[in-house]
Amino acid sequence: MKLALRFGGLFVSAALGFPGPEHLHPTIHFAPPVVSEQAGWHDIAGALTHKGVHHIFQGPGWNHAFSRDLVHWASGPPGPAPIHETYAGMDSNTVPCSGFITKDVDGTVCAGFRQCGSSRGVAGGHPWDVPLELRCADADLQTWSQHPEYLFNVSFWRALPYDPARPWREDDGNWYMLLSMDACNSTSEAHPCQEGGQLHMWRSPALRGGASNWQHLGAVFTSNATVLKDAHLMKEFVTIDYIGKLPGDPSPDADTRVFFNNVGGNGGGVGCCSGTTSYFVVTQASPGEPLVEVGPQSMVDWGAFTSLVSPPAGARGVDRLDGTASRGFSMARTFGGEEADQVTKPGRRVMIGWVGDNPGAAQSLPRDLSLGADRMLRQAFVPELQVLRRQHLQGPKVQGGLQVEVLATFAPASAERGQDFGLHVLGDEHGTATKITLSPSLGLISIDATQQGNAQVRAGPLPPPSPAGWSVHAYVDHSIRSEEH
Repeated sequence: MKLALRFGGLFVSAALGFPGPEHLHPTIHFAPPVVSEQAGWHDIAGALTHKGVHHIFQGPGWNHAFSRDLVHWASGPPGPAPIHETYAGMDSNTVPCSGFITKDVDGTVCAGFRQCGSSRGVAGGHPWDVPLELRCADADLQTWSQHPEYLFNVSFWRALPYDPARPWREDDGNWYMLLSMDACNSTSEAHPCQEGGQLHMWRSPALRGGASNWQHLGAVFTSNATVLKDAHLMKEFVTIDYIGKLPGDPSPDADTRVFFNNVGGNGGGVGCCSGTTSYFVVTQASPGEPLVEVGPQSMVDWGAFTSLVSPPAGARGVDRLDGTASRGFSMARTFGGEEADQVTKPGRRVMIGWVGDNPGAAQSLPRDLSLGADRMLRQAFVPELQVLRRQHLQGPKVQGGLQVEVLATFAPASAERGQDFGLHVLGDEHGTATKITLSPSLGLISIDATQQGNAQVRAGPLPPPSPAGWSVHAYVDHSIRSEEH
């Protein structure tokens, strides 16, 4: 069962694995058998809006989903296929790993990635020493070139995914790209790496072709922090994304940028966060300069968190959480407008990720991203989902079935009574239900689906109320529950 819930821009997701009975299979979330039953898709390898069509590629395998309205999705022809590559002595037939989708200045759509491995590395290096490459598509993304353009090699002392963020162009006319590593490559080569993850940056005057010349600028960001003060990262960043020019940026210079990372996505998140997507709010003084944090780290989704069995005395909110439950929302990427540059060009920022584990994975519902007055991320289900509304039911108790959108409000007086409050969804005549509970005294919101197949009660920090109180926006999709607070 999955539930998507939004509360004041904070999301908590809960999932019950499927396949199972047909009546529990989701219909709003895109979950074809290759996703939900065969574990064929996972991290978002690339995302793009092109000619009015939204494209999601999940890999490895670069399986393809597309939609014209962000609501109704279908499978399309896959992205770049495996080919035999022998560049600079490598010998690889593996599938392309996670990467990015972007557009060159002439509008050509290109996928960037590394091979997931090789029997020999370039120039006699390790088998995992393979270059970052581009393969470009036809105008409608139906076929992809089988003639790679190799941009630069990345060598490391151990095998790494080297997940890249989508490249962007700065005001100086240069292209920039981030790759994720750990911070011990040039120092101790220790593993686990106490220093945590590290971002390295490359720069080129052109994305591809004869004018391109990708040069390594060095490390620009290092952190081993998680949202839990007693937990830390001891490996590389995973399935990263980097965006800027978000709607609502309160900075006078509109220079706020957001770096996304899946904490513990390949292990290494000690005490946090089961591969669920976190974010750092940063700025850069100028193109090519280091990323500087200007706000606290937070989570895109709190679905991997539960309440501590023995929280510290007086603890509230995040300090009462454990981050080691199964993953909730992960491996996410953004897209949204015809402009592929999501860093320096204004426009819509829509995020889609992967929810649940295998079996039982699904593509998440899309979320619009913006910034609040505190420079922190705000999220909302995309308004296009409202086309699914059919019948309006109102009251303290309604018969909504297995596929409903829930909007609930709680006045500030609800908290003054000193008690928890909330709502139940998917209830039946036996009293079985999924319980959504707001606990102002503890600073938490929780989703208890233990009666309906989820082994643990999920929880996240409860935002302060607005003058009107709290509102809960939830989608219940048979076996999927997504909530926005």
